[in-house]
Amino acid sequence: MKARRGLAVFLGATLLFASAAETAAAADEGWLASTSLYEVNTWTGQASWGSDDGSVSEATLFGPRSIVALADGKLLVADTLNHLLRTLSAGSVSTFAGITVGYDEAGLPIGAYADGSKDEAAFNEPSGLAVDASGNVYIADAVNHAIRKLSKSGQVTTLAGDGLIGNEDGQGTSARFYSPSDVAVDASGVVYVADTLNHVIRKIAVDGTVTTLTAPSERVLEYLPGAAEDSGDYADGPIAEAKFNEPSGLVLDKQGNLYVSDRGNNVIRYIDFKAGTVTTVAGATPAYASDSLYADGGYADGTARTARFDAPEGLALTDDGVLVIADSLNHAIRLLKDGKVTTLAGEATEFGSNDGVTYAARFDHPTDVAVLSDGRLAIADEGGNKIRVLERYRTPAGFAKKDTIQILLNGELVISDVPAYAANGSTLLPLRSVGEALGYDVSYDTKTQTAKLVKDGSVYELKSGEKSVTRTVNGTKTELALASPAAIKQGRLFVPVRFFAEQAELDTQWDSSVYTVVLRSVVFQ
Repeated sequence: MKARRGLAVFLGATLLFASAAETAAAADEGWLASTSLYEVNTWTGQASWGSDDGSVSEATLFGPRSIVALADGKLLVADTLNHLLRTLSAGSVSTFAGITVGYDEAGLPIGAYADGSKDEAAFNEPSGLAVDASGNVYIADAVNHAIRKLSKSGQVTTLAGDGLIGNEDGQGTSARFYSPSDVAVDASGVVYVADTLNHVIRKIAVDGTVTTLTAPSERVLEYLPGAAEDSGDYADGPIAEAKFNEPSGLVLDKQGNLYVSDRGNNVIRYIDFKAGTVTTVAGATPAYASDSLYADGGYADGTARTARFDAPEGLALTDDGVLVIADSLNHAIRLLKDGKVTTLAGEATEFGSNDGVTYAARFDHPTDVAVLSDGRLAIADEGGNKIRVLERYRTPAGFAKKDTIQILLNGELVISDVPAYAANGSTLLPLRSVGEALGYDVSYDTKTQTAKLVKDGSVYELKSGEKSVTRTVNGTKTELALASPAAIKQGRLFVPVRFFAEQAELDTQWDSSVYTVVLRSVVFQ
């Protein structure tokens, strides 16, 4: 597996002896400062699709496309291909709104269109979600080409659109949309719509009046002789003259301005309502091949305007204004911060569903992100039928800081009658305790002060006071070097943490806030 930032991070003198205040401050800033103590886990969902409610370990989803945090701490999920809205708590999943009307010949759920109570209403591929200050939920009901509203009292109504494809402004249901993907609602109740296949941004006023804010595209692509298709376009400038190509994600900032994922142009745009302008804030200037509906995608971190995206979709903002981007076809979660784009998690050249430390976790077409009140980041992994969560490493119940160094191995406390200690710029761990926790058979010859570890046909031999380790595999010997000599202390043999990390391919971190060595498998089972 390709590991973009290296397989393991080792403890050295700089890390061990940095001031506790400095390291703790970095930890308090969470994953925006460093992902070293963070990881990606599956919150709920399975590789196979379904619509089962129940515990988070057993519930199933089908193409979850959008997520939004609710005031009660639950996560609302647009379970798009099940045509349902689901709620996700710490331990369970339940259906919140929508009904299943039947299944097609392929056995897939069928969408429908009906207002009414949340237990009677029907949706057709509900997509983007937004919640207003009163707790009302707005839904971009993509294949019904409508914007729906779920009141706090549990009633579903149509705010705008009538179920038919179109591109008309007007009042409420006299307006028409074409596959809207996302919505955002401001403090006054104004709703903004990414009207995706019309390639425009729409506005629904508090009185229900729908207007188009941006310019329609006039770009037509002839993909076969005599066969043409309307396509989106690209232009910055005054709002009324700006052009988009399949806008798909929206988020409002604290100033009431709008970030837009311009999916077909592979850029992030910004609508400044006070200035009356649309600008591109991240991504390279779009370039179209003569026969392409979309601008060329790519993958590159770096300064905002040199960075590359591939079909960016859902957006979220942190409290301090960092933009989080679900870069769907790069299968990665990206950040726009201080004029630079970085990758938070995922790998552009690989997709998958494995959990793990941030650089080794894989996604399958992530389409939305939500910053939770407890600091975690929820991710809608549409292709994987899962909701994932980026969170601080897990600890056992009751875990707390002690005066001595503790060791956590994949979230479990390594029990030892003698504690680890720091010396000469290294952290040394008790060989037997950690070795056995990793599955080695450990023996020690007191006469020669030589230890032997055996696992899966590999034999390691090392001696107190020496830095060399002999590894024997199928009769072939290799000499390895420890970062500092093995040492006897309190009747136990200690070796540097680097030894365990290298041989077990562990990610190794130091958490100064609890004075703990954190050992983790790079990929979780």
